Order: sequence, then structure tokens, then C-alpha cells
Amino acid sequence: MTSRNLRLFGLHLAWLRKQRGWSQETLSLESGLSRSYLSGIESGKRNLALANICRLAETLAVPTAEMLDFSRHDASQLQVEQSRAPFGNRQRAAIEATVHHMTELTEPELNLVAAVARALAGKGSFRPALGHGSAGPRPAPDADPSQDG
Repeated sequence: MTSRNLRLFGLHLAWLRKQRGWSQETLSLESGLSRSYLSGIESGKRNLALANICRLAETLAVPTAEMLDFSRHDASQLQVEQSRAPFGNRQRAAIEATVHHMTELTEPELNLVAAVARALAGKGSFRPALGHGSAGPRPAPDADPSQDG
């Protein structure tokens, strides 16, 4: 298949999948093909074998010839899916709810949240260094080292 045909096939496959209300994960589970492979097909980056075209047709309950009928799609639709924020349309609402809840926190609770955020931003910098000469875990900043128990 040419690059254009691969993109049209991917667009058509995505359309058929969405007509059933299926995610790529669902199609993957039903067909036995990996989700990353299906994603590559839908984005027009993977060339697939006739056996897999037949498998997808059977899974989607359409005639095999339907898998190659791109007539309902035109070249302006070659973009399969738009990039989306991880939370979709709910991202703004999630941010607003988080900010609202944070305004209700006490000072010690805010300090704890800030410490967790710093630790996560450091990607594990809170963990003790491994290797020769490591003295082990560091005490918490507010711990009194003279009071070893």
C-alpha cells in the first residue's frame, strides 16, 4: 500500500472502531492484536498483512471488502485523531477543584503538599544515594540528630 492508502486504511479502521464505541484497547483485546500495533495502523505508519485485515474485519463484524472501502473518507480527513490533553475536557475542572481544595488547607498541610511536590519534581531525589561511601538515609529536615533512639 502507498503511504496515502495506509493513512486512509488507518482512518477507516478508526472510523469502524468508533462506530462500535470501542477504544483501541477494546479492539486489541477482541482481535488479539496489540494496542500499539493498532495505533500504528490507525496513524498510517504500519503496513499490515492480509491475514490481519481479515482478522480485523471478523472482529468488527464487517465484510473483508469493507476494510478496503475508503470511499466515505476523503483526503482532508487523513488526520486520524487530534492530540488531546490527558484529562480531555475535564482538565480545567480538575485544576479548579484542586485549587479550591488547596485554599482550605492549613499551613502544615500546605507545607506537606509542597514537600511532596518538590520530591516528585526531583524524581526521587529524596532517596538516599547508592554506591560506595553512602551514609544511608538522611534525617528529615526537622529531626533532631542528637535524639537518636
